[in-house]
Amino acid sequence: MKKVFLALVVLFGMATAIIGCKSELKDVRGQVKSLVVNNDTLTSMILSVNGKDLQVDMTRSRIQNGLAISGDSVIVDYIDGDNGTLIAVVCTTLPKSAQEFIPSDTLITVDSKANADSIQ
Repeated sequence: MKKVFLALVVLFGMATAIIGCKSELKDVRGQVKSLVVNNDTLTSMILSVNGKDLQVDMTRSRIQNGLAISGDSVIVDYIDGDNGTLIAVVCTTLPKSAQEFIPSDTLITVDSKANADSIQ
């Protein structure tokens, strides 16, 4: 009975140690300040969050909603890396609001009969 109890305690301790060592996934929302591209591969980006610049490693990340360019807003799910670098897991580009086109009130109309007469 003591061996079974000891085995359960050891297994519980190992499970707690393994679960406790995993990095916690965090997310941050910010604006892309600049991108670092190497041989057509996005390697990292500088993200501006509340006036603070964050270095994000993008080498192993998954990108959703298209590639972000400078000025785009993104949500980056990340884990902490070395030297304050964030290691991106998923980078989601947020859509920009649509531009509204309002035609001017002055429209140029062309009389098709007059144009047809001038061509002949």
